[in-house]
Amino acid sequence: MGYDKGRCFYIDDRNGNDFNIGLSKEQAWKSLNNVNSYTFLPGDIIRFRSGGAWYGMLAPKGSGEKYNPIIMESYGDGNKPVINGEGTYAALLLKGISYWIVQGLSFTNHSNERTIRQGICICGSATGITQGILIESCEISNVTGENRRNLGVYRNMYWNSGIYITMDGRSSSTNHLHDIIISNNYVHDVLTSGIRVNQQEDFINDIHHTHVVIRNNLIERTGSDGIIVANSISPLIDGNRCLDAGALGTLEDTHLIAGIWVCATENALIQYNEVARTRLFENDGTAFDTDWGTSGDTIFQYNYSHDNQGGFWLDCMGLNYNKNCSSTILRYNISIDDKRCLVQDDQKIVAEFYGNLFVNNKSALQICCHKDGESHYFHENIFAFKESPVKGWQSSHFNGNWYGNMKNLPYDPLAIRKLPFSIEDVSPKDGMEWCGSVWGKLCNLTKPVQNSQRTI
Repeated sequence: MGYDKGRCFYIDDRNGNDFNIGLSKEQAWKSLNNVNSYTFLPGDIIRFRSGGAWYGMLAPKGSGEKYNPIIMESYGDGNKPVINGEGTYAALLLKGISYWIVQGLSFTNHSNERTIRQGICICGSATGITQGILIESCEISNVTGENRRNLGVYRNMYWNSGIYITMDGRSSSTNHLHDIIISNNYVHDVLTSGIRVNQQEDFINDIHHTHVVIRNNLIERTGSDGIIVANSISPLIDGNRCLDAGALGTLEDTHLIAGIWVCATENALIQYNEVARTRLFENDGTAFDTDWGTSGDTIFQYNYSHDNQGGFWLDCMGLNYNKNCSSTILRYNISIDDKRCLVQDDQKIVAEFYGNLFVNNKSALQICCHKDGESHYFHENIFAFKESPVKGWQSSHFNGNWYGNMKNLPYDPLAIRKLPFSIEDVSPKDGMEWCGSVWGKLCNLTKPVQNSQRTI
């Protein structure tokens, strides 16, 4: 369905004038002042001149409609228009407004000092449903936000991000975010996390945001985590690349991070993502994490992780325990040379691993750090390790796996003796182009009848 076209406003930092009416290229506005003071209507289009640069916070007003959103984009040839926040709360703030599309713009927010600061902030109203917002094909960089973990509530690294999606107060069935899509953006060199979804009151098991989609974004070199999604029903985290999370952080400030993780979510699906070189500070440092307050089944499938300093997956399901938490399912993932361990911790809630390829060419690692892994069940996986795990196979459960030439194997009477495909050429590299054929082969390792009858 096409959108109804309303008025088209032009902003030209070079030839515009704030005394113009703004409704043509020849009568363009110049600064952000008019954009921030005007209340836009459904169908309006706001266009910034390509190659232009503006300074301060862009905070427009007005809402679109479901099939008639307000669109913010560029016009003309040249580089993406740049909004430089210059140390404000956010370079772009969409507060309490619905049905907006922001596409093809660039945002920075540099300051000489750290504090809570965003590139883009979507802040929902405390009452009602804030909905219908798409952030697409934008670049967010050089955001001097907060990456210190121990500053306390509202001040530490969990209350800001390169793209920060939140709402005032607490969410409920009648007050929450809906239909928020963050797609095809490039977030890099930010002192915050890359993308963060939550509510203002954190560490509470409010799960009400709906249709939250984080898809096909590239995140590189953050000061803390890569992607964190909270307070959402069935969120989809799909096709993202998260490289070098924590590269701008420090042990003293940052302490604990992970590449992609969820908390206070119900039935989250995390798939087709690449996570590489996540930093290990005090602990954690894994590619993936099922964290506090999760509900239902959290599923990690068809992901590719490599060279993450803390390991493959972090088990925090028991923190701020949600009585509706069922399990985490990790299937058809590829993990190559993730360090330290496959799993960190064991929260006494079932985690099921099947059809995964675990390769380690460099050094021995543990199956489970901090605990003995007795809640973790490994079925029909490939363990292509250079040498047997440190501390052996511990207390995890194994059934129908392949172990290569390793000795001192776990009890596994159905162990695979011969692989149906070769893994000799599998080595860590950036990019997922090669993963598709491997994922297909991993699916063939698992037998549908066995899967449907699997008891754990």
